[in-house]
Amino acid sequence: MAFSGIIEAISWRQPNAATPAIIGFTAILIVFHLFNVFKKKHTSRLPPGPFAWPFIGNLHLFGKLPHRSLRDLANKYGPVMYLRFGYFPTVVVSSGVMAKEFLATQDLAFASRPKTAGGKHLCYNYKDLALSPYGPYWRHVRKICVTQLLSVKRLESFRCIREEEVSGVVRGIWEKSEQGTVAVNVSNAIQSLTSAIMWRILAGTKYSGDDAVGDIKSEELRDMVEEVFATSMAPNIGDYIPYLDWLDLQGINRRMKKAHLFFDRVVQKIIDDHVNVKRKQASNVKDFIDVLLELSQNDTVNIKAIIFDMFIAGIETTATSLDWTMSEMVRNPHIAKKLQEEIESVVGKHRAVTEADLGKMEYRQCVVKESLRLYPAAPLMFPHESTQVCDVGGFVLPQKTRLMVNVWAIGRDPAVWDDPTTFKPERFVGKDIDIQGRDFNVLPFGTGRRGCPGAQMAVGIMELMLAQLMHCFEWRVEGDPSHLDMTEVFRSSLNRKEHLFAIPTLKIPNVSLNHSFS
Repeated sequence: MAFSGIIEAISWRQPNAATPAIIGFTAILIVFHLFNVFKKKHTSRLPPGPFAWPFIGNLHLFGKLPHRSLRDLANKYGPVMYLRFGYFPTVVVSSGVMAKEFLATQDLAFASRPKTAGGKHLCYNYKDLALSPYGPYWRHVRKICVTQLLSVKRLESFRCIREEEVSGVVRGIWEKSEQGTVAVNVSNAIQSLTSAIMWRILAGTKYSGDDAVGDIKSEELRDMVEEVFATSMAPNIGDYIPYLDWLDLQGINRRMKKAHLFFDRVVQKIIDDHVNVKRKQASNVKDFIDVLLELSQNDTVNIKAIIFDMFIAGIETTATSLDWTMSEMVRNPHIAKKLQEEIESVVGKHRAVTEADLGKMEYRQCVVKESLRLYPAAPLMFPHESTQVCDVGGFVLPQKTRLMVNVWAIGRDPAVWDDPTTFKPERFVGKDIDIQGRDFNVLPFGTGRRGCPGAQMAVGIMELMLAQLMHCFEWRVEGDPSHLDMTEVFRSSLNRKEHLFAIPTLKIPNVSLNHSFS
C-alpha cells in the first residue's frame, strides 16, 4: 500500500463549518513542525537528501515498493541519505560499508526501536522481541530466545518434526499433481509446510487441515495469519505524524486490534491446554510454550508476545524466501540441474534427503545465499532509533533519529556484486561469505543486537525443503520459463505478487517417496 493513500486521506477538500478551525489547527502544527526542523538543522550535520515538505516530509516518495523507491533516491543522494517521514528524522543506508558503521560501530546507539502502531496493537504493547525498545526487558527477552528457544540443542530436538513435515508436503505435492500432469500451487505448499512446522515447534500441534483450536477452525487461523501479515507493515499515519495518531484513515488500527484479539484468543487456548495438561504430546520434545511456561511462571502476556514474533517471522519470512528460490529454479533449468546433480551425488535415488546430508552440499548453500541476496524476506530492516546524538561517517545525527537499512539495495549494489541482478550461485562458490550478520554486503537477517536470532532455524527449514523438492522432482511451467512473472508486492515481507504454479515430474522411485524418513 502506497503512502499516497494516506496523503490523499489527510487533505480536506470539502469546505464545511469546521474549516476555519481545521485551518488554524493545521497552521499551528506546521509552525511547530518548522520550528523543530529549523532547530535540528542548526544543531546537526545531516546527510544529503531530497526536499521535505511541511507536515508530510518525504512520505510521498515512499512508493508502493519502498525498497526500490529508496534505492532510486540513494542513487541520486548517496549511500547515506536523510529524509523526514512525517515528523521524524530518518537516515536511509544503502551500502554495506555504511551499514557496518551504523550497525557495528554504532550498534548500541542505534539499538532501540521507534514506537509504532504495530508494536502497540499487535505486539502486546511492545512486549515482543522485535519491536520493544532497547533496555533491560528487551535484553531479558532476547536472552531467553537465544539461550532457551533457539539454541543449537533446542533446534536439533526439532529435527524429526522438520523432516517429517517436509516429507509429508513432498508426498502431497505428488498426489495433487495427479502423477505429473497438473500444475500445483508451489507457493501454497511452501506456506502450508512452514505453518505446520512452526505450529508444532511453538505449540506441539500443527493446526492445519481439519485441526482446530477449540472452536476456532483452521480456515479462520489462515485468515488471521493473512490479516496480521497484511497490517503489520502497512503505512499508518500515526507512526509518522504523532499529532494525528488518533486518526485511523484506512482502518489499519482497527484491523490490527481485531487480528490481535483473534491471535490472543488462539494462543491463550493453547496455553491453557498446556497448563491443564489436556494436550497429548506425541514425544518428549518440549515445544516453545512448554519452555516459556517453565521460565515465566505463567506470565502469559510475555509468553504470547514472544510466540507472536516467532510465529510471524517463522512462517512468513521462511516461506517467502523459499518461494523466490523455487521461482529461480524454474527460471534457470541449468542451475536446477547442477543442484540436482550435487544432491544425487550425496544422497542417491533410493532415500530421502536428511538434515545430516545438507552440510555436504556446497552448491545448495550457494543457491540459498544467492536467493537471499536478491530476495531478502525483509527488504528494509525494521527501523532502528538512536538513543543519543551520534557522529557517523562525518554526519551528526540528533537523538531519536530513525535508521532504515535497505538490505535489498545492499544485496544489489553494483559496486560490490558483478552483474548484481542476475541469479548466479557460482559467485559464492569457494568463498566464506556469511549471511547471518558477519558480512555487511548481504544482510537478509540483519546484524548486531537487533539481528534475527532465528536465522539458523529459518535457513535450516529452507535448505531441507529446497533439497527435498529438487531431489524428488523435475519442475516445469507452461511456456518459456524465463518469462515467469516475478512481480513483487510489499507487505510484512517481500512476496511474489502471483503464486508460483509448476508441474512436477518424479525423479526418484515412488517407493522412495512413500518411505521418506521411515
